[in-house]
Amino acid sequence: MYLLYSLFLMTWGMLLIPVFLYRAWRHHKHLPGLGQRLGRLPESLKFDGRSTLWFHACSVGEALSLQPLVQALHSRFPKAKFAFSTITQTGQLVAARNFAKYGSGNTFYFPVDLASVVKRVLNWIRPAAIVIIDTEIWPNLIHQAHLRGIPVVLANGRISAASFRYYRHARPVLRRVLRQYRMLLMASREDAQRIITMGAPSEKILVTGNLKFDKSLVENENNDKDARALQSGLGLGREDAPLIVAGSTHSGEEQILLEVLQRVRRIPELNRTRLLLAPRHPERFDEAAEVIAQNGFKVRRRTESSDSDDSEVLLLDSLGELAAAYRFATIAFVGGTLIRRGGHSIMEPAAYSKAIVIGPSVENFRGIVEEFLRHGGVRQISAEQEDRKLQVEQLTDVFVKLLQNRQEREALGKTAFSILEKNRGATRLTAEQIAATFAEMQNQRRMVSPHPES
Repeated sequence: MYLLYSLFLMTWGMLLIPVFLYRAWRHHKHLPGLGQRLGRLPESLKFDGRSTLWFHACSVGEALSLQPLVQALHSRFPKAKFAFSTITQTGQLVAARNFAKYGSGNTFYFPVDLASVVKRVLNWIRPAAIVIIDTEIWPNLIHQAHLRGIPVVLANGRISAASFRYYRHARPVLRRVLRQYRMLLMASREDAQRIITMGAPSEKILVTGNLKFDKSLVENENNDKDARALQSGLGLGREDAPLIVAGSTHSGEEQILLEVLQRVRRIPELNRTRLLLAPRHPERFDEAAEVIAQNGFKVRRRTESSDSDDSEVLLLDSLGELAAAYRFATIAFVGGTLIRRGGHSIMEPAAYSKAIVIGPSVENFRGIVEEFLRHGGVRQISAEQEDRKLQVEQLTDVFVKLLQNRQEREALGKTAFSILEKNRGATRLTAEQIAATFAEMQNQRRMVSPHPES
């Protein structure tokens, strides 16, 4: 099975080479960290005698959600070595920034899932345990770790409805892979049931809750420095100018939000309303700036120094500062929901007790959104992406009502925060399970090694 999977992966990679070359030429977008992806890791990651815990998070959201868990485990194992891998470049930048305090040179790009590459990485790092955040299934990594007796733990496991439709068809293959995990720590009962249907053994599954509930609250307490920098760099915090913060937006969504802003500003008492746009992907920063200019708005970019205070639209063209930006929001809109992207996390604005507005596409966070809707902690428009005109009308209606009604806005934000508080605890439960596994591996290695590990 693993040979066939590797052959498929190699064939697929060869077919994608023209795509990578075109993207590099057309969009000046290169694949970073190629050497690391092929298993050539820096000296800083080489096994040095300390027990190593390897965390893997695909991109920005997953890397950020790791923070409270890493903090909890580091307090339990202060002498252990922590290593962090990501797949995307933005995830790598965020991981390097947030996890540098746990050791220098401790981040790297996740290796291509070929047996030869994975073996090289495992031989270099020699992890005592591997923790994979959310549901990324890498057969060769899991198999090679299993052969070496290295436990792999899935933490914050989530199976979206869209992914589940595909996973079910691969059940015969997945069943074999899933049995090689040490533990499957799932975010909800629904996620647990789905992974059982995919072939996971029920005795390895534990529902520990969603780490992102805890992550938002911890982040809320620790990003004062980012907030002060944003306040100065973008002129945030003006009481005379309501601010709509639109986070993690995608192509097409900025245009809709700009049209909504035009309508909102036509209302006399709301004519000073501003919009902060934070595109999801860095390569779209310049594109978003062009769209803003085409709509006749003055734009102030985070990366450009400016003393101007009359810009109607602010562009957050930086990484890792969106959570802090939500602190200044009068209303928070979460992107990826007006188009079929499945949406992004609503928990960051909820941590600041902000009134949250979303579109209809929430497949990536359906369980969380349903809970917020059930308790009245979010406003959702119903118009789909095919009816852009209706989306503009519905968003305008919701924004105007919330901007004009402070009491309703604050009640919505307080409800959102209360939902977060009610769901706290995933970090503690997850950390307990991982700590037990990691401690077990430390003890085993001490028994076979003439030199005790730290």
